[in-house]
Amino acid sequence: MSLYGHFRETTPHLDELARTGTVIEHASAMSSWTLASMSMLITGEIKARADVAVLTTHKHVAEGFSEAGFHTGAIVANPVLDKKLHYHRGFDHFDVQLTSYIEEPASPVIGRGIDWIDSVLSDGRPFFLWLHPVDPHYPFDPDGGARFPEAPEEGARLGAASSLRWGRETFPSPMAPIPEPTALDGEAWARISASRNLYDSEILQFDAAMGELIAALKERKLFENTVIAVTSDHGEGLWERLALPDSPDKDPNVFFPSLYRRHGLMLHEEQTRVPLLFHGPGVPAGVRRPQWVQHVDVVPTLYALANVPLPKPLPGKALFEEEGSDPRGPLISVCSRSFSVTVDERWRAHFPRQHRLRKMDIPVELYDLQADPGERVVVDDPERVEAMEEMLEAWRHRYSPNDPDQPLDREIWAKLQALGYGGEIEFDTQLKPKPQPAPKTQTDR
Repeated sequence: MSLYGHFRETTPHLDELARTGTVIEHASAMSSWTLASMSMLITGEIKARADVAVLTTHKHVAEGFSEAGFHTGAIVANPVLDKKLHYHRGFDHFDVQLTSYIEEPASPVIGRGIDWIDSVLSDGRPFFLWLHPVDPHYPFDPDGGARFPEAPEEGARLGAASSLRWGRETFPSPMAPIPEPTALDGEAWARISASRNLYDSEILQFDAAMGELIAALKERKLFENTVIAVTSDHGEGLWERLALPDSPDKDPNVFFPSLYRRHGLMLHEEQTRVPLLFHGPGVPAGVRRPQWVQHVDVVPTLYALANVPLPKPLPGKALFEEEGSDPRGPLISVCSRSFSVTVDERWRAHFPRQHRLRKMDIPVELYDLQADPGERVVVDDPERVEAMEEMLEAWRHRYSPNDPDQPLDREIWAKLQALGYGGEIEFDTQLKPKPQPAPKTQTDR
């Protein structure tokens, strides 16, 4: 995103919004896949398990706004965020895309949101609206008019293909063994460049839709009195690093043979760092705040900006009431394969979560984010890792009781698989997801 310094101008409307709003420089999602991340983003609660994402026990942010007298509406293009998982709770109007294949661009989602705003303006009550487009998201298929031209210089910008070889210094291992060095050829760079080009194009497409929303609010004289918060439920891996050792042999997200594109299985910077922008009454204008925050801070911040009392104490903080606060920590994220722990706005450790990864002797990875923001050079510091693991265990002990054992059903998993998730999951007779065994090698047969 150009909002965060990308070399392409992918977010001109958000860039303009930021000039009179506040950009959070370091915001992290609580997970790298939609259901786990959204279950925490939309409740402000922490869940220590990534495989349980049903909103059965925690108050939804919309319920708090509804109880405070707000109109509440949601326009959601992701089909998994539906009534089965209780995402509709608290909404007077809940419009979710129910097809199993994401194909609707952001503009019609925003358009239906504008129509809903028009439908509730007459009585003068305030409104809370959740808009959830899906671009950018796999499969990358931006509308033709939003596409960036092909960028043959991308390979040169990334580095000469002949000199780049797999290895921890170039494509660090996310808890995976390092393969023998293998040169990346022109075809590999062409595929990487094409994928990143489409991803940038979908960001531009989303930004154009945000421009439509901003224009509509201004036309209705609502812009100056409306709080706008923009974020994402996760980032995206675009072949920055190696795949996990048990990735399926024919996974289309893995090629040559072990570079990884997607999200949901790892918690490195490209998959968990997300944009976070606020604009409106009570938001400092033209500010870029360097402190590190997580998605659990969004709900208390929205309540505070709307002068709505917190329905209950929450683990996050209202960001604009915390000026000058000390660095927070630990910041912990969770996915199906691992936990990440970040402390002192500097150190991040990745701990393998699943038993089969631990059996493979997959190592813990520690990175110094100040010296190495891309998480490419593993730091050898066993004492620091041990201390961070103790923080993780205390966090798990505190928040694991928040997770009722309610598995997802076949219909939801079918939708997830259509979105590129769940390739390594199958069902047992109780409909509970269970891991498939790692692919057998020739010597195992």
